[in-house]
Amino acid sequence: MSFDPNLNPLQDINAEFEEREAQELAIKLGLEYINIAKFPLNPDVLVKIGDEQKSRDFMVIPFFKNLNKIKIAVVNPENPETKNYIKELKQTFKVTVFICTKSGFDKVIDLFHSKFLNQEHVETRTKFKESEKVAFSDSAEVFKKLGEIIKNLPIETAIAEIEIAAVQAKASDIHIQPTLTGVVLRFRIDGILHNVCEILLDKAKKIINRIKYDSGMMSNISDIPQDGHLSFEANNRTIDLRVSSLPTQTTESIVMRILDSRKGIRKFADLGFEDDLEQKIQKAIHHKNGMVLVTGPTGSGKTTTLYSMLSELNSSDRKLVSLEDPIEYHLDNVTQSQINPNKDYTFATGLKALLRHDPDVILIGEIREFSTAKLATEASLTGHVVFSSLHTNSAVGAITRLQNLGLENYNISSSINAIFAQRLVRKRCTNCGKKELINISKNPRIFEACKHLVKKYPNFANKISKQGNDYFLADIVPQGCIECSNIGYQGQQAICEAVIFSDNLRRMIANGASELDLFVELQKDFSFNTLLEHGLIAVLKGETTLKEIIRVVG
Repeated sequence: MSFDPNLNPLQDINAEFEEREAQELAIKLGLEYINIAKFPLNPDVLVKIGDEQKSRDFMVIPFFKNLNKIKIAVVNPENPETKNYIKELKQTFKVTVFICTKSGFDKVIDLFHSKFLNQEHVETRTKFKESEKVAFSDSAEVFKKLGEIIKNLPIETAIAEIEIAAVQAKASDIHIQPTLTGVVLRFRIDGILHNVCEILLDKAKKIINRIKYDSGMMSNISDIPQDGHLSFEANNRTIDLRVSSLPTQTTESIVMRILDSRKGIRKFADLGFEDDLEQKIQKAIHHKNGMVLVTGPTGSGKTTTLYSMLSELNSSDRKLVSLEDPIEYHLDNVTQSQINPNKDYTFATGLKALLRHDPDVILIGEIREFSTAKLATEASLTGHVVFSSLHTNSAVGAITRLQNLGLENYNISSSINAIFAQRLVRKRCTNCGKKELINISKNPRIFEACKHLVKKYPNFANKISKQGNDYFLADIVPQGCIECSNIGYQGQQAICEAVIFSDNLRRMIANGASELDLFVELQKDFSFNTLLEHGLIAVLKGETTLKEIIRVVG
């Protein structure tokens, strides 16, 4: 028995019994059976074939069309009026009749003949000044009122208001998160989620169904996760949204990732990389062959960094090909292909085909299993530059991860040129802030990292002071102002841990050195900084705060 999140257990059981009765009726009449509420429907079929009033009166609903062949779901095919309507359809189409339940029919007809599906989607062409600050805080009236505004708007217009508000707030994601009574609308800004407003359940379900329909999902299927894509117009440019749905106890959870083409591909300096780190990246990616890996959790900016690397090598004398899941930005002069595991088009199968297209530079969105890792290392050893990502907590951890996937040590040591582990931290608002002394003696990890940095960079010594037996770090703590919408931070920058493969490091990996031994070897390099150390450098420069570094790195 399948679980429907929109039903309570008793309703779910009753629905299952009703479906069994429909199956028995179909067998008795020699017809096919369908659980119409669970079938992926195309509403365009109803628009082209169905007559809403006749469908309702005779409980007949067309659900599939191929050329002149159609399939219809019928609650009671023995009804004389229903028989006449089927005869009418057979004058134009070759008809196959299926038996469905009354409750299934009601659910589908209400969904696919509702106003919000039959109306054309409104293209949002709202103009607004993106240079103007939009206050985003608990006291920001514009967002407080958004819930009231949405309540009184048609569905498609309400969605447009949400999209525009998110772009104005410079959000990276829109979350529609279910509660017991409705949903909470939330925006992720600079990596942090902020509550915007609440939307009542009835309205929320219609908004969710409209979003699913517009993004190419199956609107009537609510008990499995789905992925989709939609776009809208704002300020004379197209903004893409990558949409994902997840079934919950009350309704579905929706997350929309905002992919704004206006942002373009950013340079390394724009990402927050310092000059010495940028030089390391440049050197690593300009080898004639070999692999460069970028690691970090979801939302750490891996894709942005990989695109920046690809952009650096994008020239007319090179062929660049990418395998992605999904394609987030379209790049000129790059052959981009999106994998589809449901059709057995994976990173591994795609990479095999890709290598026959004579690429010079290859971007693999992520290495997830052995076959992809094996093919990627082999490609990097046969004259190709390969960029890819892994989900690991540190740069050295990527070596262990590849070993766990089954890759041989000699393959790892010989194929990789560099590994960059990165995180995104919020930048401190430069318009507000108060200098404070933070006691770092009580946090041994921070204290030891600061001591190590002062040895390497003596000019930072004046940022550390001693009072009695305790050491204090001079930090600028945000206070919040109109410029930063009372948050204290504006924008994000990357902090990075860079492992450049030296001959000695390659020998150690080939000989099976432990992760700890490799880390000790890296510490001998004066220019090597851990993620924490790089974050503390940003604190000592006044770019971010100690609290933010602890939040992100720990």
